[in-house]
Amino acid sequence: MTTTNTNEDPYKILFEQDIKTATNIPMVTFISNVEDFVKDKDIENVFKQLQEAYQKYKFFESKLSNNISMLTQRSKQLQESLDIVNHVENKSSESFSVQYELSEGVYSSAEVNEPKSIYLWLGANVMLEYSFEEAREVLRKNKDSVDLQLRESIQDLGFVKDQITTTDVNVSRVYNYDVIQKRKLKQSGKSTEEEEEK
Repeated sequence: MTTTNTNEDPYKILFEQDIKTATNIPMVTFISNVEDFVKDKDIENVFKQLQEAYQKYKFFESKLSNNISMLTQRSKQLQESLDIVNHVENKSSESFSVQYELSEGVYSSAEVNEPKSIYLWLGANVMLEYSFEEAREVLRKNKDSVDLQLRESIQDLGFVKDQITTTDVNVSRVYNYDVIQKRKLKQSGKSTEEEEEK
């Protein structure tokens, strides 16, 4: 004799717990047979669960879109920094003028004489001196990390958009099923009234 767990959430089936993205976003299950799916569930709770899932996926979509924008900008900045390191190293045997940013929108000029190293902002008001090769290595490592995060975020965004579409379709299918069932109930009610009148 098999025992069933009475504490198990019947709505848990909406999500396939084993299929997740790199950021642990669960995959929504497509409801292929609505009648079988809702037969032992309250339709209002199914709608509520689907709406909550939809809102969560929209939140993930917004968060991932912002993250992609930030990572794209960061990757571009790191590439520019790499280009600057290469440019300064190519000019290391001569003097040259540069303009550098003091703060946002405020620039100053400087004369650089035969540079042997370069300074990088590491964040948190920390700047360190590096040889050209070390600077390139640090910047490449950071850029590779940012590019990996960017690729994962883009994949996750595609996954989330698919989940939003599946959730939309599920909501429509459950809603249509509910409308059809209410019509049938209404028609069967009319039929019994007509038979009673005869």
